[in-house]
Amino acid sequence: MEQQQVSAKITNRKTYWMYLQQMLSIASNVFLLRHLPLYIDRDYVNRILLMEGSIAFFYDEILETILALPYTQVGRLDMYGRPKKIRVYGQNGYSRYLDSYEFVIMYDNSWKRPLYVDIVQYASRMANIQRTIDINITQQKTNRIITADSSTLVSIKDMLKKIDYNEETIVKFDGIDVGNLDVKLTPAQIVFDKLEEQKENTWAEFLRLVGVANLTTQKKERNIVDEIRAMQGGTIASRYTRFSPRQDAIDRINAMFKDKLVEPLSIDYYDGEPSTEEKTEEVGDEYDSSESI
Repeated sequence: MEQQQVSAKITNRKTYWMYLQQMLSIASNVFLLRHLPLYIDRDYVNRILLMEGSIAFFYDEILETILALPYTQVGRLDMYGRPKKIRVYGQNGYSRYLDSYEFVIMYDNSWKRPLYVDIVQYASRMANIQRTIDINITQQKTNRIITADSSTLVSIKDMLKKIDYNEETIVKFDGIDVGNLDVKLTPAQIVFDKLEEQKENTWAEFLRLVGVANLTTQKKERNIVDEIRAMQGGTIASRYTRFSPRQDAIDRINAMFKDKLVEPLSIDYYDGEPSTEEKTEEVGDEYDSSESI
């Protein structure tokens, strides 16, 4: 029993990490930062923004390039709660103190807090629903409660193993009177179909949170474009809360380090499908609700 509990806990944890990694990957790739200096790792910037909530851009005179690194606050804040002095640090031990006129902080969202905390909650809910689905599906293997003499316990277990291994023919074991066996079947109620709907709704909530367009509806009729836009109102609002602070930081970076940049930085959404061919798509007056955006 203890070994089964340990195995179940491991599976629960693996399921949770699976969803967490998927969600973090999606949430960190909503926006595309263009024209970053070659020394800056774009994926690292997106990951720090998601995990820490902000990252500092500054110019390093020795490396002669702009860097983007996580930081810790040093001393007091200004009247708006912004750090007046920070210490930036790198994975290789790099460390440096900067005053307010030497750096620009880019925030992940308008609340200036890590979105990672909320994503962890959604990953936990998704894992909980998925594990419940797994258990309910497993329970469809009808449980068998067998009443028999204790002296035949081992033989009965061996016989049940043959059934579980899908053996077509089972030879009767000596000492077991099949006529005296009392077998009761206890099938579990099927609920995984309803849980699948709940999982889709939870996933849609997560996508709305991070600003990814998504349409989940059970309507069979066709929706016009205006209806689709109205249904995406929450997603648009979430996008703005994440896009606006990035754009503000980029404007300040371009102004502060204009002599150090080859090209001004810019930011876009990852709205198109990755492709090696250029495609031009037109939006019609109607949209089939059976598809997802």
